[in-house]
Amino acid sequence: MPHISDREYSPGFLVPPDPAFTSPSSSRPSTSASSVSTAPSSLSDDACRDDIEDTSKPVETPRLDIESIQRPNENSINITFSLSKATSSSPFALGVNAHTGPDESPPEISHSGHSDEGDTDSEVSEPEEPVPPRPYCKNPFQFCPSPAAEEWEKRKAARGEVNDVIDRLMRYQGLEEVKQQFLDIKSKVDICESQGRSLNRERFNVVFQGNPGTGKTTFARLYAEFLHSVGVINSSYFKETAGIALAVKGAEGAQDEVEDILNHNGGVLFIDEAYQLTAAYIEALGKQALDFLLKAMEDNIGKLVVVFVGYKEEMESFFEHNPGLTSRIPWTMHFADFTDAELWEILYDNIHVGYRGNMRVDGGMDGKPMRIAVRRLAQSRGNRGFGNARAVENLISQISSRQARRLQKLRVQGQEPDCNFFTQEDVIGPDPSDVLQSSHAWNELQKLIGLDTVKKNVRTMIGMIQKNYRRELKEIKPFQLPLNQLFVGAPGTGKTTVAKLYGQILNDLGLLTRGDLIVKNPADFIGECLGKSEAKTRKILEATVGRVLVIDEAYMLDPGDPNKEQDKFKTGVLDTLVSIIQGVPGEDRCIIFVGYEDRIRNMFHNANPGLSRRFRVDRPFRFQNFTINQLLQVMQLKMEQKDLSCTPEAWEVARDVLERALMRPNFGNAGDVDNCLAAAQMNFEQRQSAKPLHEQACDEDLQPQDFDPDWDRISRGATDCQRLLSGKVHQNIIDKFVNYQKRCLGARKYGFRPRDLVPTNFVFAGPAGTGKSTAACQMGRIFYNMGLLSAPEVVEHSASDLIGQYVGQTSPKTRKLLELASGKVLFIDEVHRLASGQFAAEAVDELVGFLTQQENAGKMVVILAGYQSDIRNLMSNRPDLSGLFKEEIAFDELSPEDCVAILLRELDANRITTESDFLRVRESRGHSNVRKLFKALIALPGWSNARDVKYLATQILGNFLESAADNTTSDRTLSADHVEACIMDMITLSTNRCKKLGDDGNTALPISPPHANHDPEPATLEETQASPPPPRIDPAICTPGGDTACDVDVNVNTQHKPDREHQPGPSKSKQRERDDEPVPNQRRSQHTNDTDAQSSDETHVSIPRALQRQQSPKVEQHEKQEPSSRPQSLHNSEELEHQASLSEHQVPVEATWKQRKRRATQAQLQTGVTKINTKTNSGTRTLIRRARRWLSKLLKRGRKREKQETRVSSHPGRCEAGYAWNAVPGGYQCEGGHHFMPAS
Repeated sequence: MPHISDREYSPGFLVPPDPAFTSPSSSRPSTSASSVSTAPSSLSDDACRDDIEDTSKPVETPRLDIESIQRPNENSINITFSLSKATSSSPFALGVNAHTGPDESPPEISHSGHSDEGDTDSEVSEPEEPVPPRPYCKNPFQFCPSPAAEEWEKRKAARGEVNDVIDRLMRYQGLEEVKQQFLDIKSKVDICESQGRSLNRERFNVVFQGNPGTGKTTFARLYAEFLHSVGVINSSYFKETAGIALAVKGAEGAQDEVEDILNHNGGVLFIDEAYQLTAAYIEALGKQALDFLLKAMEDNIGKLVVVFVGYKEEMESFFEHNPGLTSRIPWTMHFADFTDAELWEILYDNIHVGYRGNMRVDGGMDGKPMRIAVRRLAQSRGNRGFGNARAVENLISQISSRQARRLQKLRVQGQEPDCNFFTQEDVIGPDPSDVLQSSHAWNELQKLIGLDTVKKNVRTMIGMIQKNYRRELKEIKPFQLPLNQLFVGAPGTGKTTVAKLYGQILNDLGLLTRGDLIVKNPADFIGECLGKSEAKTRKILEATVGRVLVIDEAYMLDPGDPNKEQDKFKTGVLDTLVSIIQGVPGEDRCIIFVGYEDRIRNMFHNANPGLSRRFRVDRPFRFQNFTINQLLQVMQLKMEQKDLSCTPEAWEVARDVLERALMRPNFGNAGDVDNCLAAAQMNFEQRQSAKPLHEQACDEDLQPQDFDPDWDRISRGATDCQRLLSGKVHQNIIDKFVNYQKRCLGARKYGFRPRDLVPTNFVFAGPAGTGKSTAACQMGRIFYNMGLLSAPEVVEHSASDLIGQYVGQTSPKTRKLLELASGKVLFIDEVHRLASGQFAAEAVDELVGFLTQQENAGKMVVILAGYQSDIRNLMSNRPDLSGLFKEEIAFDELSPEDCVAILLRELDANRITTESDFLRVRESRGHSNVRKLFKALIALPGWSNARDVKYLATQILGNFLESAADNTTSDRTLSADHVEACIMDMITLSTNRCKKLGDDGNTALPISPPHANHDPEPATLEETQASPPPPRIDPAICTPGGDTACDVDVNVNTQHKPDREHQPGPSKSKQRERDDEPVPNQRRSQHTNDTDAQSSDETHVSIPRALQRQQSPKVEQHEKQEPSSRPQSLHNSEELEHQASLSEHQVPVEATWKQRKRRATQAQLQTGVTKINTKTNSGTRTLIRRARRWLSKLLKRGRKREKQETRVSSHPGRCEAGYAWNAVPGGYQCEGGHHFMPAS
């Protein structure tokens, strides 16, 4: 696009135009015969004489080319001219290209002209060398003649219309709409003149809309001259300002601008980016300035014309400020982007003018390289911010830079290249294949440790660029290749480093003009108030053209759920990004979103849908966590950079530290390597500081204790295990954990991976108070010492913590809990809550899915705890869960000896001693009595093992302090009577809680609570979630009560059973064999989550648990010796069992088995009661007599209940819940899945 620089000079300094330096469309014949020669008034006669004498050599003289001559009246002529250089044999060739008649006096000559650099009234710039005419070259693109230019030529030919401004306007490329509106304005003015109508009340204020580089400022100057030429305004004075400048100055600044124009007898005020006057981030001063301008425009019609310039979208909000704006600004001119043909014309003109016609291009000006370059420019056409003519100028600058690098290389090699020749590589850039070989950024990317997926993605992208290059050479449309990317991954994986290299690679390939990196975070985009976020976002994007913009933690721009009220600040940021970013090939911008993949996806889901089109959401660059070997490579590299070294033992310890760090949920990758080295350096310094000064070293190798002060914990694992668990759980459990530690040490010794050989999913099965939680708390330290956990922390939760309260809450709630426990021990108690219900099943599914994922395998220890019956019920219903939890550890009930040991330990912890130290001396009478009392206490319902023993120790200590309050001595010795009395109080409390009022108002046997899954109809979703079992009630918070004491035999001849949930057997080995077999209708311990409210509806009555526990092999032997003493009901039950055995598939034998069990219990009690120690004191004998009467009543009520239950459960083929029996391996199970009967 030819550019015309007009300047103002004094009237005497005028030269006629030289036909050789004017374009063909604007050349006019010289009129030397009528030229008026004159000498400049500023030169002296002597100077002129000297110059006239020296005529032998040519001299350069400034030449002012006259562009147009107008005669507004008979006394004046307006001449528009431009400055150029001319070589002449005479020192002066000055004249005025104004033709006057022979009888006319010379007219008054006025001048007009303008310069981009400002007015130069008193100084003339150095004239330039002339540019030869541009050689004719056919436009390679489809070039359409200008309809507006053709119309103007017709009007000039038909009606003789003359207007030099329109002539110059028609020389510009494109902009047909603008040219047509100029013609429309002239037509309106001509019609008004022919009608005799004044133009004093006509408004000619206008809005210029369009992208940069379309000539808005140039046309605004022409508009001022045009309005003056047609007589709309009295002066062509032009004043340029910006919207932000007026917004800062306010109404006073606008008034100064208007007064300046009026002082020049009128003119045009040009306001660039006028939308800034009404922007939300601008204070009221901008709107005040606009309001003043609106009034001034109305008050000065015919003198003041205002041109508002801006983008179309922004100008919409500008017009919304005042409804009167539309009527005051009736004209709107849209500056469209240039077409391919017009871009080629501008490129050709700029190369020709810039290099004064000396530059040649490979293939010619219409050759393939020029066509490819124009097509690349045109890819951004239509996008907001497309530079048009400025983009052409930037392209020429890039071409020149490539040429300069090429020429310099050739000169270094001793060659003499042609400086006036553009090669194909100069115009369209080098072949991407050649670029990669010399790209420093590409080589650095390949040297990075890991990042295989990212490198593969970059190679794929470069492969597409190479194919596009070859397609362009064949003049085929290239593939779509947006540069914007998503970098997703954990911290420390090299996202920022790769982003820098990525931008530099794009720059090397010629896809970005600058390629440097700018890192921002979401806080940089958020404004202080509404509207400022959009302005800050726009400012950042404008500053990053040609660069790589990295938005770290981009998910923080998530505006929230679109179905709810969203964050308007973040919505404004994303909407502005969508409006400016196009994500199309050729866009000189690369934006990278960095963050976690799941949160980034949520942001795109909630944001403007147009954002997904601008980024490849489905194919992000995923940065995987480093493996342990890659972390060690990173550490080796960093140690070399810091001149650090370590011993081989220290290297292994560092490996263990990084392996544990890998299990953390927010693992920092290379950042954790930095932290590890920083901690090692700090520990090294502390270790050296502890030495004498002369022994301190600054270059010593790092030692194992520098990386981990407790680095030898693995070698002393067995000792730590004994120390942590001794006295808290049974020795067989401790031995199991010690074996795990030995397995870990052996794996390290023989080069195996310990994480694959040591189990991490456990089931802790056993009654309450047997040490499940205690063992779980210590497992954190044990597995941490083995190097299998990142922290010794234990996260305890109930199964209900995994279950949500409404649909859709369970899965994310469970996953969040699992993620927080990564690298730690997760202890889930009360797993029976996961056995039923839709939400519980969803939680189990999430648990199984999480633990089976490869990235989570072995990174945490998960423990499921509960009663053995609950565990078996859950595992039978969920085989997938059973397959994950293969390791089961049984926690047996405490024996009386264990209870005494725990009681002694608790008293020792409080520095309380016993009389004659009877609790330590097993042969002592006090020890024997306490042991017997514990045996009776264990047999009672609600027994919680170690939990009750600890409560008992607290009660003993409390009673001791109460009794010792009045004593003057500080003796801390307890008597045996004191301890036995406290145990008896606890027995009384537990016994009273077993009582239940019968129909006659007397205490009756407690009704056995139903099984948790006894109801044949499954619970509904609402019942499962809205009505959870009641909370656990600790017997420690209950006060002993009851109006009568419970008489209990302290010498019941029974044998302690290790697991209260297992059936009695003839020997201990038999007992262990039957532990793995399902036990029919196993008694659930007194959990308060048992549904006691339903006990009155139960169809059978069980003997108190205190009696059921006293089964032993001796009872069975007693039954065999005294068959006559067996109740008749037992014979009846045997007959029923015999009849039921005739049926192979449906066997109603549950009642028979229960009856046999109860009769055995009754016989055992009768035998035990007869064996009373006659040597006991009278008080004990009184208690025993009371116990006999109480047991007799219990047995009578039990027999009565048994008859009722027999009638119910003897229904053929049905269990007590009404389900049919089915034959299964080892016995029979009801269809409801709640009852099991052994085959014999």
